[in-house]
Amino acid sequence: MRKFRVGAVGAGGIFKIAHVPGWKALPDVEIYAVCDVDLARARDIALEVGATHVTTDYRELVKLDLDAVDVCTPNKVHTPAVLAALEAGKHVLCEKPLAVSTEEVRAMGELADRKKLKLMTAQHFRFASSALAIKSWADAGHLGEVYHARVRAMRRALVPTTPGFIDANLAGGGPCMDIGVHALDTCMWVMGFPKPLRVTGTTKVNFAKGHKIHGMWGEWDRQRFSVEDFAAGFVHFENGATMTLEAAWLGHQTENEDMSFQLFGTEGGVKWPSGEYASVAGKTFVQGTLTYWQRIERPHSEEIRAFYECVVNNRPSPVPWTETIKVIAILEAIYESERKGREVTVKL
Repeated sequence: MRKFRVGAVGAGGIFKIAHVPGWKALPDVEIYAVCDVDLARARDIALEVGATHVTTDYRELVKLDLDAVDVCTPNKVHTPAVLAALEAGKHVLCEKPLAVSTEEVRAMGELADRKKLKLMTAQHFRFASSALAIKSWADAGHLGEVYHARVRAMRRALVPTTPGFIDANLAGGGPCMDIGVHALDTCMWVMGFPKPLRVTGTTKVNFAKGHKIHGMWGEWDRQRFSVEDFAAGFVHFENGATMTLEAAWLGHQTENEDMSFQLFGTEGGVKWPSGEYASVAGKTFVQGTLTYWQRIERPHSEEIRAFYECVVNNRPSPVPWTETIKVIAILEAIYESERKGREVTVKL
């Protein structure tokens, strides 16, 4: 029997550093084909992983005898690449954000459902020990009803330098879409994905066009920079809960990065990723730290294993599009609120 065949669309850093080790850890899997607009880069990765097919056109890749396609392109290419793979009958793992609009997410999800294919967004933080511990504790009822959340994806001076992140025509958004999606997805997952109703948001370019803050990852094209470097939003949910969200690549803070959330519930409160929790027992205040029973060293690899197993065992997607669409709806609404200068209704 032949191995499970994967075709990669996008051979940049996230695929090479995070996805390749995950696929190589699975003995019954082979990376069969690699696609990238940079042919030399595609050939280099193909040589490294032993792939036998190389192309610069994802439409050619999806015609091959593949079981799944792994999409790691700039955000704006996700939708056409994912739709092409699904139309060709391939299961799809796609890097976050799955798309930059709810309309695109729905198009992907409904196509996958019609064709009975697996579609999964690569939200690797769900597979980390810290998130799994908090999720397990919350599902056991220790949070009670969550009435408010604080979500942060804030960096001091960590701007991705490639055009795929800073050019709106390729990225579709800045830190809100790039790292805000991580913290927001993980928080919503613990909350049980309540339905968002209304959002007030703002986006700004505070530093990326000037030279007050220099990037720790090197220089970027400040003239080409056409996304935000800071975003914030306030969300109302159908169940009465509220949320604040902040995301930035640049800003005056002591931490190089603060990727976190805090949940306030009627039975307890908890912080991610620290696992610090607080509650009360009678007249006694209770606090401590949650620890997952298993230490997971490579969440990206666990994410890929979960996708592979859902395909071969015909299980539901570990990150279903019906959850992802609520995340993207909030981020999309933040941008819409900024454009309109008022609170907006979430599109779901």
